[in-house]
Amino acid sequence: MKAVILATGTELLLGQTLNTSAHYLTGKLSSLGIEVDYHITVGDNPERVEAALHKALGCCDLLVTTGGLGPTKDDLTKELVAKVLGLGLELDPASLEQIKAFFAKRRGPMPAGNEKQAYFPRGAKILPNPIGTAPGAVIEQGGKTVVILPGPPFEMQPMFENHVRPELEKRLGRDAARMRVRVLKVFGMGESAIEEVLGDLMQRSDPGLALLAKRAEMHIRLVARSPQKDRALALLDGAEREIRSLLGDKVFARDEETMVGIVGRLLKERGLRIATAESCTGGLLGAALTREPGSSGFYLGGVVSYANAVKEGLLGVKQESLDSVGAVSEEVAREMAEGVRVRTDADLALSTTGIAGPDGATPEKPVGLVYIGLASREGVQARRFQFYGERESVRQLTVQAALDWVRRLLGPVGKENFVS
Repeated sequence: MKAVILATGTELLLGQTLNTSAHYLTGKLSSLGIEVDYHITVGDNPERVEAALHKALGCCDLLVTTGGLGPTKDDLTKELVAKVLGLGLELDPASLEQIKAFFAKRRGPMPAGNEKQAYFPRGAKILPNPIGTAPGAVIEQGGKTVVILPGPPFEMQPMFENHVRPELEKRLGRDAARMRVRVLKVFGMGESAIEEVLGDLMQRSDPGLALLAKRAEMHIRLVARSPQKDRALALLDGAEREIRSLLGDKVFARDEETMVGIVGRLLKERGLRIATAESCTGGLLGAALTREPGSSGFYLGGVVSYANAVKEGLLGVKQESLDSVGAVSEEVAREMAEGVRVRTDADLALSTTGIAGPDGATPEKPVGLVYIGLASREGVQARRFQFYGERESVRQLTVQAALDWVRRLLGPVGKENFVS
């Protein structure tokens, strides 16, 4: 089954509203084995919406529309769908009563304009909307299926899950090839390097592989299609084993797992507590750690020491080090990490100092130069990194590299997160 998603609303074209509905629906339809060939976004212009509907219906089996179901004059999706399909509009008394009840709960009369929301193309199956005043609809004609959904995601998503998805599953039947997706997350390798190492694996079609570049990591998306869930999972497991054997511990997580989540789990399992001292990351490292549920069990706190005076006064960084090698240096990273570890009595401590840019660089210390320190009760180390990209990328990469160092230290890594 081929699908097109058509979103209406001038606000989408002006950049005032992000079209999250297309993202959501594509994922849901793909998981059912329905291929989405096009996203179409059109403003609140009747002629353009009508033309878009004709175009979409000419190249798909399933058309899903979002938006244009409101009470105002420019909300014309149902009217234009009816026109394109050659159907009249009919009042649905049950929908009208539901809309009236919606306003009655708010102790106000229903505005006259809302009555149009109870009209639907003739023969449509009505999809109730208990959250708002815009019911949806499913229309069948000439081998085509048109699903009309409201625009607001908090109304559209429950309607899809409760009514549209079960209907589509029933039509597809058990023999339809469903898509199973797995995502492996990689840190420390770029897109071209991963592609080179994986070689022929990248050319496979079952499961298919795709590389997705994120700000501070790479994702390898595996897609297997099969009517049998067990067969699809077996294909994904086999491909994952091959990828991990080639990339080793550069693969740090899969699917919903995160770097900070894994680090937090390792710290809790080992009964360790960590602290942070940050300069160039300005609190991002501490924020990442505290974003993890239960972080109070392993994160003691941190110091954001942007100014040299704070590095010296709160962390005990030597003035001699600051004068001789500067704040962005291995020595200062070591002293920051050890300083916060001693002051918090932490088992581990991380420090970050660097030049995030765009200003402050020199020929000797370019933008993206970062030093990360890691202190434990056994000693303290520091490592030099050269990151590339704009300011926020450098900062996010620094956070990820610091957490990755802890992940590797607390290992074993590479196998413990994989359950075949």
